[in-house]
Amino acid sequence: MLSKLVAVCAFMISALVVACSGTASSTGDGGASSSSSSGSSGSPGATPRVTFDSSISPGAHSAKECGKTGTFFTVGSFGNPALGRVNPNDPESPLKDPVRPVDDGGDDQLGKVSVSCSVKANGERFDVAAHAELTGANGGAVTVTGSFARIGDQPSITVALTKKGETFSATNCIARFDTTVGQAVAAGRVWAEVDCANAEQPSAQQICATRAQLRFENCTQ
Repeated sequence: MLSKLVAVCAFMISALVVACSGTASSTGDGGASSSSSSGSSGSPGATPRVTFDSSISPGAHSAKECGKTGTFFTVGSFGNPALGRVNPNDPESPLKDPVRPVDDGGDDQLGKVSVSCSVKANGERFDVAAHAELTGANGGAVTVTGSFARIGDQPSITVALTKKGETFSATNCIARFDTTVGQAVAAGRVWAEVDCANAEQPSAQQICATRAQLRFENCTQ
């Protein structure tokens, strides 16, 4: 009888260790669910999230044509990978300053974030339709649509950036992937940099250059 009791106890302890190990392995850098370095794959039921920053400048245009320069608006933070990892000798160690995305319905900069996005496979390419908004004094909105391939420059991307009632938009933007930091596109997610050399705001007769880094995750696929 005693030997059977010992065996049962040993089995229960073993099962508990396995369960705890499985829970611990389900998190990656920064405590977020791990997948690949380019973000979550968009599991069914997962909450869409975004990391975004953007800037505006005259670019090739004159100061008269574009009277704006500097940061346009941001959501979350892309961190600073250059600072390295907490343990520089462990490639799996968390980054000191990791990417900080914001979920749909989350808070950022004293405002509320809303995210809707889809990244769907279409042959060898992916159809992207993504939108994010941030309310409040630092808020703005971004809409991105277009067809993305896995590699190379992605032409004919449409981008609209809105802040304080002003919208700069263009249909001939170019998206690029910086693979050194894990930028990529796949079903349910996209992480890229997008340059618009001729973003227009017709009502103010302004034409500027905009640059954005966008990372949408957990999108419809």
